[in-house]
Amino acid sequence: MKLFYYLSLSMLCFTACSSTQPKTVAQKEGLIVTDKLLGTTSLCRLGDVIKTLAPARVDTTNTDYEKGKWYYVKAVLKDSSYVLMETSDINAGKIQRLSTNSTKVITATGYTVGTTIGDLFDKNEDVVVKKEWSKIFFNIRKDNVSLQADERFFQDLPAELTFEAFKKYREVPLTLLVVTPVCQ
Repeated sequence: MKLFYYLSLSMLCFTACSSTQPKTVAQKEGLIVTDKLLGTTSLCRLGDVIKTLAPARVDTTNTDYEKGKWYYVKAVLKDSSYVLMETSDINAGKIQRLSTNSTKVITATGYTVGTTIGDLFDKNEDVVVKKEWSKIFFNIRKDNVSLQADERFFQDLPAELTFEAFKKYREVPLTLLVVTPVCQ
């Protein structure tokens, strides 16, 4: 009986280990964001993006600036993370900037909130660093999206904002994913 058991196990291992079926990599769950799409929805139409995010709770606010009004449409997701869509013309519904702290929204190459600066270095990404207000943005060129880190993470901000200058901050997490949609 033992011999039959061992022969069965070795046959099972041989069958499983020598399988010629193609191996597939499991894809992360979530919505892929590009500078044109959120999932399969165009970022050029605010109403469609809101439908894609349903059943999110949606709030709209506006701010008066010297040059006019600026509208913020915030979709709060089930896990309390959010997707913030900004526009200067709520009636036209064109998103001018989308930002999120949700790990469910990921770039085409797999980056999301929580990605570290080290992750970008490990994949040898082509990154442009920019500073806006008190935030540092790491624009991933091939995805044309940015990940943001708060300036508080950096003890001594480099005078020249090259990506290489941030190598010593490999452990710093990126806290916001930001997209400036390209609409035509």
